[in-house]
Amino acid sequence: MRNLVPIGRFSTICRLSPKALRLYDEMGLLVPALVDPASGYRYYSVSQALEAERIRLLRSLEVPLEEIGQYVRASGPAAAREVLERHRARLEARVEQYRAMLAELEQLASRPASAYEVRTKALAPQQVLSTRMRARLADLGDAGPRAFGELIAHLGRAQAQPAGPLFALYHGPEFDEEAVDVEWCVPVDRPVSGQGHGGGRELPGGTVAYTLHAGSYDALGPAAYAALQSWMQEHGHESDGPPREVYLVGACQAREPAAYRTELQWPIR
Repeated sequence: MRNLVPIGRFSTICRLSPKALRLYDEMGLLVPALVDPASGYRYYSVSQALEAERIRLLRSLEVPLEEIGQYVRASGPAAAREVLERHRARLEARVEQYRAMLAELEQLASRPASAYEVRTKALAPQQVLSTRMRARLADLGDAGPRAFGELIAHLGRAQAQPAGPLFALYHGPEFDEEAVDVEWCVPVDRPVSGQGHGGGRELPGGTVAYTLHAGSYDALGPAAYAALQSWMQEHGHESDGPPREVYLVGACQAREPAAYRTELQWPIR
């Protein structure tokens, strides 16, 4: 086994754990030069260290494993570069998102719960086409547009149109950021049967306490919801259903998150 080293020593050379190396072997990203047929023990060539370093750097940049596979199996430099450019664009978008979040954090001190004006109004029963799921809080920014896109596409096939702003219902007595129970809703002017994960139903009418949030969705949270809850307690009201986020102005109507407008509605009794 000249020029071969066991997995433990190779792990030290390339700064990847044996557990990671076994995973990369199973996925075909970094296959050992030799596997002992009797013991199943893995041996690597020292020359594989450069390949391992590429994978380590890609993982450090949070490139998904599937795309790392595309990179290492690329047919040539152009195909490999395409994988990197795709991830570069993803990182740049994330940086812009972080910048927007930092800007919102700087404004939080000047936007306490008391800055949100709370009013009440009566809502009529509303027909909706909706889909309900559980998703991580961090994934809602991708899950929402995807779900709305599928619902609106189904409306098009049914020769129907949205009858108002899109909105989300947040179900459950408690909030779990690892499994948010959310229902994405498209209002319609007539009953529309669902397809796939979507379904048509009528939301009951009733009185809601509501307030308006200006700005990005990343800053839409505790201050606005606290304003609603404080108002409800001060005026002797209780919750009568899941709160709603109604997207009056979103990414389809405004390019800058600062221009977004979201109405928070909480059914009360």
